[in-house]
Amino acid sequence: MRDAVRLAPMLIAAVSLIVSGCGNDGTTTNPPPREGACCLDGLCTLTTEDDCSGFWNGADTTCELNPCEVAPIDMVLVPGGRFVMGDGQAGCGEDEREVTLTGSFYLGRFEVTNQQFADALQWAYDRSLVVATPTSITDNLDGSTEELLDLDDRLCPISLSDGRFVVEIGQENHPAIEVTWFGAVAYCDWLSLRAGWPRAYDHANWTCNDGDPYTAVGYRLPTDSEWEYAARYDDERIYPWGDESPNCSLANFFPEDYCVGSTTSVGIYPAAPVIEGEGLYDMAGNVWEWCNDWAQCDLGTTPESDPTGPISGTKRVLRGGYWVGSGAALRCAFRSSRDPSSSSAYGIRLARSVIPS
Repeated sequence: MRDAVRLAPMLIAAVSLIVSGCGNDGTTTNPPPREGACCLDGLCTLTTEDDCSGFWNGADTTCELNPCEVAPIDMVLVPGGRFVMGDGQAGCGEDEREVTLTGSFYLGRFEVTNQQFADALQWAYDRSLVVATPTSITDNLDGSTEELLDLDDRLCPISLSDGRFVVEIGQENHPAIEVTWFGAVAYCDWLSLRAGWPRAYDHANWTCNDGDPYTAVGYRLPTDSEWEYAARYDDERIYPWGDESPNCSLANFFPEDYCVGSTTSVGIYPAAPVIEGEGLYDMAGNVWEWCNDWAQCDLGTTPESDPTGPISGTKRVLRGGYWVGSGAALRCAFRSSRDPSSSSAYGIRLARSVIPS
């Protein structure tokens, strides 16, 4: 069945999205404003100098060529299309069914790093969106008190000192870990709020855009189907790089012994897959990546468009394998899952829908 259905791309491109933006009238906009416009700390203060070709510094009303403090989020545009989800062999990926994704979406080129997570966490902490102790970060939106990050775990490289979140030296560009599913979702919402966009998630019931992630405006986690579709683009390959068996030159995992023995900096392995010349990195190995869906192992064989997964459950989907996992977990169709409050070698890859204008 693998060759029965081929992807039907509708649009191919790659983009870098700016997290923070503002319009010429001083109001936040969605999608982001004209290229180059930016506001410090996500707050829109651009009210004059509309022709500024650099970055508007709202602090002293000057136009600078220096980048603003909110760094760009590097994302690849994945065209909508059709594919066969499941490969007949992978764990919880045995069932094969035709899936159509009617819209295109952006997917993070890299896994979210420790420094990126710490910076966004600091922003949220400074605005009382979270509650922090030296051992844990908990949510403070919509009445939620879910744990977002386990600071007390020995593997967590982020710590709190005198009201500031710091990353262990040398771990800044490694993927964030010890993040719960709730923490991954909260990170998406912090970035949306910082950009002046509506949150994708309701923290009272943890639904994404009232159950329709595909039309959410803000950042979110990829759906289970989006993640596999992107990983197998556009030939329903077994692994993100193709059909070649995994080895330590292709991914960070545990074949018979550690390839590395820990996380590595994001992006050091070859890009795989490559979408019209634009690569996604670490789709296999390094750390598991949370997905939006509740987990269900057997998805059946009935064709479906824009699947959102079960409406409820006890575990959330994890994808991609990790540095202590076997080669079997690196298969694009392999699906794992954990309780959303769990934190271990679990990380984040951002997604965002392409909203028709």
